Amino acid sequence: MREAVGPGFPIELRMSGSELFEGGYDLEEGCRIAHALEDWVDLIHVSAGSYQFGFFNTHPSMFSPHGVNVHLAAEIKKHVSKPVATIGAINDPAMMEEILASGKADLIYMARELLADPFLPRKVEAGREDRIVKCLRCFTCMAERPTTQTRRCAVNPLIGREIDGMEVTPVLRPKKVLVAGGGVAGLKAAVTAAQRGHQVILCEKTDTLGGILKCEQAVPFKREMYELGLTLERQARDEGVEIRLNTPVTPEYAGQEAPDALILAVGSTPIVPPLPGIDGENVVIVNTYYQSRDRVKDTVVVLGGGLAGCECAVHLAQEGKQVHLVEMRDMLAPDCNIRHRPILMKMIDQLVTVHLGHAGLRVTADGLACKTPEGTETLIPGKTILCAVGQRANRAEAEALHRAAPFVREVGDCIRPANITKAVYEGYHAALDI
Repeated sequence: MREAVGPGFPIELRMSGSELFEGGYDLEEGCRIAHALEDWVDLIHVSAGSYQFGFFNTHPSMFSPHGVNVHLAAEIKKHVSKPVATIGAINDPAMMEEILASGKADLIYMARELLADPFLPRKVEAGREDRIVKCLRCFTCMAERPTTQTRRCAVNPLIGREIDGMEVTPVLRPKKVLVAGGGVAGLKAAVTAAQRGHQVILCEKTDTLGGILKCEQAVPFKREMYELGLTLERQARDEGVEIRLNTPVTPEYAGQEAPDALILAVGSTPIVPPLPGIDGENVVIVNTYYQSRDRVKDTVVVLGGGLAGCECAVHLAQEGKQVHLVEMRDMLAPDCNIRHRPILMKMIDQLVTVHLGHAGLRVTADGLACKTPEGTETLIPGKTILCAVGQRANRAEAEALHRAAPFVREVGDCIRPANITKAVYEGYHAALDI
């Protein structure tokens, strides 16, 4: 290789510090490999795992600590004289600085984080770290290729479309744009419309922005989702969006404002099944868990085995609670993408007791009475019932505003409850269409 590229061209070795599976090489062997090859390379780039047997070591999931593989690079660095790079779930500039300052590595590598925000280095240089859009480690970028043959990022709608440019093009004739709803879809629409040069007013009926993302602040491995709402709010304010809290948009309100364009991002509402006892003090709705954490006891029944219910069940189990997960269908998390779902199911298997094919009948002080697949009745024990059976689109709110402006577009959960990717992309493209 050196003969082919000449003396001035850098040769980098990417290797796993340890393959981290039975039968693979360990860190001690990784150090020997790096030492044996260092004379032939200019940089040693240390990852982990193997693609065939350790995908989630090479690509750390949201359940892994940030910087989970740094210790491998730090150990190899003790055995070589060439610069060593580290990688693996690193998206916090403060952590990057600590890694470099403490001598654990000489370079920081990022992959998924630079899909989420290609301008991270520029923002760090400018001292604008709080404007960084962080990778959610949701695996959308890797799940889309086998399912849709595209590359996408949940939080960056420009990924896969770079040939069209990485900047939003300003319009020739700015218009007045009213956005109803301050969740992720509404915020992304407002930011994009303002970047195009429109006069943008964002109305949110509650006293805070973020929508359903506010729920994620109480789940440590989903913290970046909560922070996405904060970052989009900062971006909106930077772009000059006028934000009006505690302001629901009604047909009368829209008539007074007379916008040229109205983007409806009025979201969804949690579904609460009409079970006897569901309104009891021992019931917590998943959307308000962040406000009700102190009410959750040491034994919990999670009602609903979709993505939200599964992830909350894992979180509660990680806190040391005994968790039962009840789902009336015969599978868990069908709404989870094909890359994230295997590691989620592994976490469920390790931490949670699952009851498939069980339908909730009533809530009691001692748990959730259910109908089993055999048609009998059983009690799933738990002092707290956490309801996570899904969301219902706020269709009535949206439909009431269909004729409130010359241009009206619906985005996000008010069409059909889905995920962050759908909300971000619909908000972005709705703003481009004005």
